[in-house]
Parts: sequence; structure tokens; C-alpha cells
Amino acid sequence: MGKMGWGGWGGWSLVGAVVLASCAPRSPEEPPSAASLSAEEAQRFVLELINRDRAAEGLPQLGWDDEAARAGERHARDMAAHGFTAHWGTDGSVPEQRYTEAGGDHLVRENAACFFDGQERALEEEPRFDPAELEKIHDAFLSELPPEDGHRRNLLDPRHSRVGVGLAKPRGVRQPCMAQELVGVFGEYEELASAPKPHGSLRVAGEVHEPVVFGGVGVKRLPLPKPLSAEELNETSTYPVPEPDVVYFPPGFKTPLPVLVEGRRFEIDVPLGEAGLYAISIWGRFPDAEEQLRIVSLRTVRVE
Repeated sequence: MGKMGWGGWGGWSLVGAVVLASCAPRSPEEPPSAASLSAEEAQRFVLELINRDRAAEGLPQLGWDDEAARAGERHARDMAAHGFTAHWGTDGSVPEQRYTEAGGDHLVRENAACFFDGQERALEEEPRFDPAELEKIHDAFLSELPPEDGHRRNLLDPRHSRVGVGLAKPRGVRQPCMAQELVGVFGEYEELASAPKPHGSLRVAGEVHEPVVFGGVGVKRLPLPKPLSAEELNETSTYPVPEPDVVYFPPGFKTPLPVLVEGRRFEIDVPLGEAGLYAISIWGRFPDAEEQLRIVSLRTVRVE
């Protein structure tokens, strides 16, 4: 069996469920001794671990996010089936792309853990999970020390309000693979067009929540995703949030095209260029950040 690996991703600043209601409550301090948790029970157990540790730091509890859980399960299954740990997938997908394709429209940040051996494995379709193994992964995230503490900071970020957990397990293997998808919710956004054409335009609109003040709309064109091997993926570590090629600001700022802003609502039709995977980011100002802009939503759309 390959070693377990961890990867974190971050980068907020622009500078230069099912709520498993059918599961009985369980204390994460006293997990069952056998590998007896169903997938839904295991997700609930990890949620309890996260909220236990946030409570110890005086932080708000996280709610469940169905879209984030679907994105996390997609990635956990991919990692477990192909023996890698990374934030890219074998299909070339990245965290915000998987979250967008699962129906998410907020800001997601991912913690991931699986194998590093590149071995192909068949997966359990109805896996049972050992809570002690789940807690080992979570505790490894939480016990990181600065400056290599990206997963811990993700888990304890006060701006996160939701989480989805994806789990997978190969046949005959006790150790699970996990993707924690932590979500910040700062507004409501109109759905992006599903298949815009090159050199057309894309409507980006929505409304930010208090206390955020709208700052701008960022656009980054990336190459269309290409398949990656487990060997290539295991050579990666952290995943940087794509920095915009251009940011569109409200009237009064120097901007290639102004964003119409009325109160907390904003809208703009951004021009598109060549085919690619476009990362569409929304930026805002928080009261504690003075004039610094921070990302509040990150979605992707394929243009081809």
C-alpha cells in the first residue's frame, strides 16, 4: 500500500444534505470499534469531528453542503481508484471545476488524502468505514504546524460556513480516501451559461451578502483540461487559486468594462476569447480587510 499524502490549497486575496438526518447522533470522542459506518454515517462522523474541533477554537459550526459532498466524492473515488493524492483529477479537473459541475456556486477549498503508489484498484460500491481510520486522516490535517498548515487553516477558517465530505475505499483495503470540501457563502449568484462560445460574452450577475461590499469580477482563461496520469498527479502538491487575467470593477475605477452595481447587486457581460476553461471569480471587501479585495465566489465554465 502506498503512503498517505496531504495537499492544501489557498489564496484569497487580490493583491499586485442530505444532512444525513437518518443517522443517530454519535460522539466523535467515542467512535465505534469496528469498521461499521455506512458512507452516509461516515460523512456525518467526519462532519462531527470538524465541528468538534471548530467548537474548541470558538468558531461557528459548519452546515452540510450537498454540492460540495458530490464534488468531494467524485474526487475521492478518482484518487482511490488510481492511487494518487492531488487536487487535480485524472480527467484534469480542479476543485472549483468539480464543485461547479456538482451545482455549487460559492467558494470551495479542498483538503485531500489518499495513496501515492499509482496502483489501480477496484472500489467498494457499498463501502463500510472504520471511524478510527477517518479520524486519523482528520487529525493529520488538524495537527499540521505553520507554515505547512494549509489543511488546518482550511478547517479552522472562520469564514467557512458549510462543508461536504467525499469518501471512497478500495476493495480489501481498510484505509479510506477523503476529500473535505470547505465552502464560504458570501452571496447568491445567477447561473452561468452552460455552453458559451469563443469570442462571445458571458453574463455574470448576483448579489453579495452583508457585510461584504462588492469589489469586482475576475476572469481567467485556462487550457481545457487534459487527462493526467497518477504519476503526474503525485508530483503535484499545493494547488493555487487561479489569478485573474483581468478584473472588471464598478464605475469610478480604472476598468476595461464597468460592472453595473445597484446596492449589493451587480451584473456584467464579460467578453470571452479563445476556447478554454474560464475561471469566473467574484471579489469583495470585508470590514476587517480595509481596501483589500478577497475572493468570495469561484466557478468555472467551458468555452469550446
